[in-house]
This record gives sequence, C-alpha cells and structure tokens, in this order.
Amino acid sequence: MRALAQTVLVIVLARLLGAKEYGHFITVLAVASLFSPLAGFGLPGVLLRDGARNQQAIPRQLGAALRLWWPSTILFGAIGVVVALLFLPHGAQASAVVALVLAEVVSSSLVELLARTQQALHRTQRFGAIMAGLVLVRVAALAVYALFARPEMTGWMWTYAASSLAYAAWLLTRARRELQTAGTLSTPAWPLVREGLPFALGACSLRLQAEFNKPVLAQLGYALAGNFSVAQRAVDIANLPLMAMQEALWSRLYASTNPKRRMLVTALFLVMLALLGGVALYLLAPLLPRLIGPGFETTVHLLQWLALLPAVQLVRNFAGFQVIARGETKILGCAYAIGSAIGVITTVVLVTKFGSPGAVSAVYISEVAIILILLSKGDGDENERIHRNDQENLQKSA
Repeated sequence: MRALAQTVLVIVLARLLGAKEYGHFITVLAVASLFSPLAGFGLPGVLLRDGARNQQAIPRQLGAALRLWWPSTILFGAIGVVVALLFLPHGAQASAVVALVLAEVVSSSLVELLARTQQALHRTQRFGAIMAGLVLVRVAALAVYALFARPEMTGWMWTYAASSLAYAAWLLTRARRELQTAGTLSTPAWPLVREGLPFALGACSLRLQAEFNKPVLAQLGYALAGNFSVAQRAVDIANLPLMAMQEALWSRLYASTNPKRRMLVTALFLVMLALLGGVALYLLAPLLPRLIGPGFETTVHLLQWLALLPAVQLVRNFAGFQVIARGETKILGCAYAIGSAIGVITTVVLVTKFGSPGAVSAVYISEVAIILILLSKGDGDENERIHRNDQENLQKSA
C-alpha cells in the first residue's frame, strides 16, 4: 500500500505541476527532511534496539521520548524554516514554505518514533500501517484538492502541510491515550538522549546523502532537481519490498542470541533480489517519461545510473546492524559523520562541474565510504575480541 501510494503521488504530482514546480516543491521538502531525523534526538533507533530486547520497558521509554520529542521538533523545525527561506531560490510564498517545513518535521519524526515502537513489539502490521498511513493521507488530500481546484505548487504545499499535521495529531492522541491506560512511570531523559544521538547522526547523514543534492541542483535549475527527484523516488519505491523485509528482520535479529549466521544468509538472499531489481529498473527506465509527462526526459539516464543503489544500501544496512548489535553506536555515528561530510563535499564539487551525473556519483561515493568504515571497524573489533579471548584462555591454562 505504501509503495502504491508513493507511486501515485509521484506520478500525479509530476504530471500536474511539471518539472519546474515539482522540482521546487521537492527541494523545499528535501530541506525539511534534513532536520526530521534530529527531531527526537534519534530515539526511534533506541526504542527499536532496546525495546526488542525488553518489551516491558517500552511504555516507559516511549513516554520519555515523547516528552523530548516536542521541544526538539520546535527547535529543528525552526532551523529548517530559516535554512529554506535563506538558501533556496525564491518562487513560493514564504508562509507556504514555513507550513510545509514545519509539517514535514513534525509528521515524519512522530511517525518514525511511534512506528519503531510497534516494530520493537514485533507488531509488523501496525508498523507498516503507521508508515503507510502518512502517505495514504497525503494521496487522499491530493485527490480532494484536485477535485475542487487546479493544483499548483503553493496550494499543494498548504494541502500537504494540513494533511500531514492532521495525521500526526491523530497518532499523537492515540499514543497519549495508550500511555495513560498503561500508567507508565517516568524515566530519566538524558541517558536516552545520549544513546540516541548516534542514531540521529546516522539518520541525518543518510538524509544528507539522499536530499542535499536537490538544493544544490536547484541552484542550477528547479527542473534538474525535479528530474533527479523523480529518478530517486522511483528507486525508493522499487526498493520498498527489500526495505520491508529488512524492517521485519531487525527486531528479530536484535532479540536473537546468535544473529550472525541468520544475518549472513538473509543478506545474501536480499542482495540477489536487489541486483535483480536493479536490472529491472534499468530496463524499465525508458517508460518513465510516458507516465509523468514532458520535461522529465533526463530521468531515464538518472534512473539507469541509480539502479544499483538498492544493493549498495543493503550492504550498508547490514554492516551498520553489526555495529549497532554490539552496542558500538559511537562507531556508527563516526562512520555516518565521515560519510556525510564526504557526500556534501563531493555533491557540491561534482554537481557544480557535471550537474545531475555528478549528483549520482556523489551518492555512490558516500555510500561506499560508509561501508568501508563500518566493515574496517567491525573487522578490527572482531580481531581484538579474538585476541583478548586467546589471552584469557592462555592465562586460564597457565
């Protein structure tokens, strides 16, 4: 349902708005999405990891996470508004930009927090329903908007913001009601923040890799950003089945006493699926302009160049899981921070010189950098543990 809703949203919006206005909208949305992972200080990742191991503690941790969520949302939402107004080329109403950025930060961060809680409880259907619900509400809002007016960029920004905030308000009301019923006790907030910051840094790094290229491309033209965004969304939609399998797997791996063999077998199977999906994307790419209309011809080559990205991201996710499972989230944060810096630098340099192909190259470079760091750290830590165990065994023998 989520894949279908996202497909409908991308195709209909691209056809209604055109390459330039769609690129403008998606660029503002990209700026907002850079700050969404910071709202909540990375607590969704903490709730998933710790909650899968101790489900009785989830209501208490969720109550503390919600108390931290709303002030952090105000803070990072305001920063996102300032960045969007100061650094993006003008063209949309300032009030619509403010509404869009705030609504995206609020809704995306809250949906992530509450969905991860259900995932930790192994309620995969509820997790999927919460994640898909946000997209479905936006599609329904677009349908209603298109019935009563001719869609244009500013009007859609207001519609998008209103529907997102309505869904977030409904979720928050349900969550608070459930917490009151459970009668949760208070829990210290600072330990959660300390544990969550590496997750926030990692998620923010991934958003930088995925979204930073759009504001940079927008400096050359909103149509370029629109073409790149459509190609990227096509890859994301095709990647959703793989992501669903991974999301169903994480909580089980965290709760497993010996997850390594299970992880390796599953990772091999999923990489093969990702490679097959990449071939399908490459072959189907020429059909995309027929669906979304004129102005998106560049999307064909961009989609073909991005076809291997799901397989690369899959390897990065499993490398990151090993680090998280060992409780070494500082290594994860370090890897993502370095990868994010590499991604920002290469995006600015390569997009300025080569345009859209440079943005594609920057995405792959940053992903490979993160994988190499995670794998090298993992090998080093594993060798250190083996050496330490050998030393202990020698001492016991002596």
